[in-house]
Amino acid sequence: MKTKKKNQFELVSKDDPRRTLKLASLCARIAYENRAEEIEVLDISNLCSYADFFIIATGHNLTHLQAIAEYTECEMEANDIFKLGLEGRREGGWVLLDYGNFIVQLFDKDAREFYQFEELWAEAPQIDWKEISGTPKEEQTTEVDSL
Repeated sequence: MKTKKKNQFELVSKDDPRRTLKLASLCARIAYENRAEEIEVLDISNLCSYADFFIIATGHNLTHLQAIAEYTECEMEANDIFKLGLEGRREGGWVLLDYGNFIVQLFDKDAREFYQFEELWAEAPQIDWKEISGTPKEEQTTEVDSL
């Protein structure tokens, strides 16, 4: 029997007008906290009708992708958000969590290079998910900052 991880992030208010944006940013932070790489949140609201945001992240292998997906599901359920669909969990290389207004796409390195998702959605603005999700400043440093 699997033990679900307890909610560790601040809940997003149901009355918050930026709820979808904050939940998408929270998904990115969950991926970050679980050691995903190349994390991006794309605003696709003006480019398609089926979602407002894509959250894209790279994991190391299938086990890593599954762990990120499981923690994401747990945190979203704590916010009373339940996935509408799940794809790729057993196949490897790619996992998709569909939450309606936002879609989480987790790739391994090979799948990310193959699909070139960012090129397909090059017109979509990138969101500063670290600021929106409340990632502590010391965790926001980059290689340039540390030089």
